[in-house]
Amino acid sequence: MTPRIAVLSFPGNNCENETKRALENVGFIAEKVRWNQPQEYLLSFDGVIIPGGFSFEDRGRSGVISAQEPIFQTLKTMAKNGTPILGICNGAQMLVESGLILETPENIPALSLLPNKRMDDTGNIIGTGYYHAWVHMKPTHQKTPFSHFTSSISVPVAHGEGRFTIPEVLQSSVQEKCLIVFKYVDEEESANPHYPTNPNGSFANAAALCNPAGNVVAMMPHPERAKDGKKVFESLWEYFQQPYALLQENIVVPSFEKRILKNNEPYDIELLVQLNITDNTEATFAKVLSTDLARYEWWGIKLAPEMIEQSAEEIIQSHEILNLHKQSVMIKINKKWHIFSKEKGFQPANIEDMVKKSFLVREKEDFKGKYTTHRIQKLFPEKNIHTVASGVVWHLESMPIDEATQNPIFASYVGEEIFSL
Repeated sequence: MTPRIAVLSFPGNNCENETKRALENVGFIAEKVRWNQPQEYLLSFDGVIIPGGFSFEDRGRSGVISAQEPIFQTLKTMAKNGTPILGICNGAQMLVESGLILETPENIPALSLLPNKRMDDTGNIIGTGYYHAWVHMKPTHQKTPFSHFTSSISVPVAHGEGRFTIPEVLQSSVQEKCLIVFKYVDEEESANPHYPTNPNGSFANAAALCNPAGNVVAMMPHPERAKDGKKVFESLWEYFQQPYALLQENIVVPSFEKRILKNNEPYDIELLVQLNITDNTEATFAKVLSTDLARYEWWGIKLAPEMIEQSAEEIIQSHEILNLHKQSVMIKINKKWHIFSKEKGFQPANIEDMVKKSFLVREKEDFKGKYTTHRIQKLFPEKNIHTVASGVVWHLESMPIDEATQNPIFASYVGEEIFSL
């Protein structure tokens, strides 16, 4: 019988048709399956591909909301049964966030796909954020259903969070156990670790990683968009025609240390910015976690100590950090919180109870903050602004802070840190 492959679609995915067509072009019966169809239906398929896009608008980290959907319990069952599963771009982000590639004994994802970091051959960062281009990738082993060939292929990348990042304690194991399925290479098939060969700063030039069993692959480039990419789907076809032994490695993933709220470094000015209109990320997290919560953008600013209050007002009014037409702001100056408005200026705010039920999440590499620092320094050269840092504050009414800070939905154990407010 001809194998049937499910193209598993989530709200915001946009590559279902290309993926379905790529499968049909090599002989498969392919069907688009929605994420909320009965889970038993997915079990009737011989394989699953999760296509790219922007599921749930990339609220939070890319793929983290989709990974909370019940369908992933079915995918975990299928993975244990040896079903071939491929996640492409946003699909790869979902597989990583669900723990289907690597997870700790506590079911916490043991790796991350962090924001792109393009570095030159001297180690300088020359670009961050969303990036699209044609790249070359080469299979580093053939023991997955999607990599049973040897030549490099030319395929496009198009993502903002594609940097495979592995905790130091796992880096040697990931390489020795051959979990890196494809590597970014140049035209001579050399794995130069710098841009443009490595388009996002991924660990060991990783373009795709697999689970230790070899049947689940998270791939950032888009094979469904390229002629060369047909080899990935032909490989899957060959696997079904004549199955061969997959990776089947054992890898010990240690537990992460329990997270404890750190004390944040001091800033001359701190801002909590909240949307006056509906915050879709806030609403989605509240629904997924079934709890009342609020989300704020956090900014910390270090500057010359004189005239801090005037500087704070000018920075707010500049609209570089927030837009007073659709956002409200609370600001901490000299250890005291205030509410700011155009009409009344700074008014004292008693938010100590709120602060006790809140925590701050910051990226270990704060590209957003560094970029904003440069913008603000150019706008206010006379204010001697040293640093602008960014983050997200979560305020929880009923969920205990200790419980929330251990939940990887709020903060990646690999790429982010948590602080008291």
